[in-house]
Amino acid sequence: MAAPTVSGKNKGPIVDPGLCRCCRSIKKCRLLTVEYLWNGEKEIYSDMFMDCFGLLLSHLDGDSKECCICAACVSRLRDAAAFRRQVLQSEEVFLSARMENKQGLETKILLEIKPEPPGDDSDSMGADDAPMHEPDLEEPTPKIELPLPPDDTGIEYKPRSRKEKKPGKRDLLAKMNKLRKKLDHMMETTIEPPPKREKNTRAKKKDSLDHDNMVYNNAVTIVQNSYVCPFHNRISNYYCYYCKDQFVNPIELRDHTLSHDPKELFESMMENKKIPKIDITRIDCRLCPDKIDDIDSFKRHITTTHGKVIYPVENEFLKFRLTTNNLTCTECNSVFPYFDMLKKHMIDHFGTYICDMCGACFLEQNSLRTHIKSHNKVEANFPCEICGKNLKSKYSRYLHVATVHEKKPTVNCYKCEASFLSYALRNRHLIEVHGDKRTFPCKLCDKVYNRRKTLMEHNRRNHLKVYRHQCDLCDQRFYLPSRLKEHMATHTGERNFRCEFCEKSYPRLQSLQEHIRSHSNERRYKCDLCNSAFTQSGSLKSHMKSHHQGYDLDTSFS
Repeated sequence: MAAPTVSGKNKGPIVDPGLCRCCRSIKKCRLLTVEYLWNGEKEIYSDMFMDCFGLLLSHLDGDSKECCICAACVSRLRDAAAFRRQVLQSEEVFLSARMENKQGLETKILLEIKPEPPGDDSDSMGADDAPMHEPDLEEPTPKIELPLPPDDTGIEYKPRSRKEKKPGKRDLLAKMNKLRKKLDHMMETTIEPPPKREKNTRAKKKDSLDHDNMVYNNAVTIVQNSYVCPFHNRISNYYCYYCKDQFVNPIELRDHTLSHDPKELFESMMENKKIPKIDITRIDCRLCPDKIDDIDSFKRHITTTHGKVIYPVENEFLKFRLTTNNLTCTECNSVFPYFDMLKKHMIDHFGTYICDMCGACFLEQNSLRTHIKSHNKVEANFPCEICGKNLKSKYSRYLHVATVHEKKPTVNCYKCEASFLSYALRNRHLIEVHGDKRTFPCKLCDKVYNRRKTLMEHNRRNHLKVYRHQCDLCDQRFYLPSRLKEHMATHTGERNFRCEFCEKSYPRLQSLQEHIRSHSNERRYKCDLCNSAFTQSGSLKSHMKSHHQGYDLDTSFS
């Protein structure tokens, strides 16, 4: 295994390769004891293990490649830490609610003392011996309010039977005072004072926004009050954010976007609060003539000068500076020849959605969902009922039947209502009818293409040598999976490409195409010495060996 390399980025060092201490996989990892920045918060993974699980990992001061954790395990650890915080917050709310309920149990009881009629007491004197009763006992007893203790005080109230002796006034007052003191003492010892709360807590909770809403509101405020240019993209084509018009030149895209009013359209067109892609080549304020070329400066300007609300969050959108040639990353100044390469590079800075199975990072949650489906994907073939060709989806089969067999135009011009059978025909139409300059020269050779996608494939195939499909039986690698499939026929002896004019079959499509020319009498291969012509290159080679033995075919025919 190659020695691990540690690359420093704004998020923290990455060890490649490293041994994950959690799943024992060898891949790109982060260090357990180093501080990283994620979503504006600092995190140390060894401390997170101690806080969440009480685990003290050993030998963290050894070799860096043995003190690592992969991206998939980091994601699971973050989920555990988030769940722990959620439980603690819920417990705090629960205890606060219990305190409020205990306070609410305090009510009042009304005790009314009525005067006792004479003669009811069994110990009273006879009628002849009864003295004159005191005048103060004849007055109605005042009503006294006492706080009712909670149910768990242990005090039980029983109704007094008629045969029991009625207490006197002094005894009753003494009993009442004793009971009040006991209740006061119990309330002080059993009920804890509620925590102090700030005023208008509920109003503040309603006004407070979570992080996603803050990001969303900041993005709307910045786009509506500046000249930044939101856009969509597919491959290396740019689309207007508002009307979906297609552009190749970013200058034309910016000029076109100025025809739309972002205050009327942008907020309503943000799909599911999805983080948009924004061209910040021109920022400037729409509310005043000030020239501003930095997002942070614009935030300060829009709040201090115009009183707009900007929340304390960052990365409201993906920032780009679109140019016709090389594209520069706004975060680290790395240069990329194509927009797709720059977009993939942005994952290194803002890839917060991580696949738990393989550790792949993504900018958007929808991209992660699509990726997860690929792990459980079952290969399905959709054969064409006319020619038997297997397609990957129903839509691919529909396009195949429409373009190949029914000859229906499926490629629409985005500047008029014309339709074409292929993108090449549409590009020719754009050049000849609409005056587009669609030339994409290769910077490493003299090839020129009329489609950016074709240029990208040329670079990957010829200059970058991106051959990802390797044969399991030999060392040959191929750019396209179809080429690998054709190559496998050389090992298995299969001949899947059969001529429709005769019974001959071939292992490779290219061999079949050369054979079909023999039926059309198209003689493409000519001898420069005797003007003989042949339908196949092999026939020309045989001719040179038999009739022109003194000449080398490789030097005579370039």
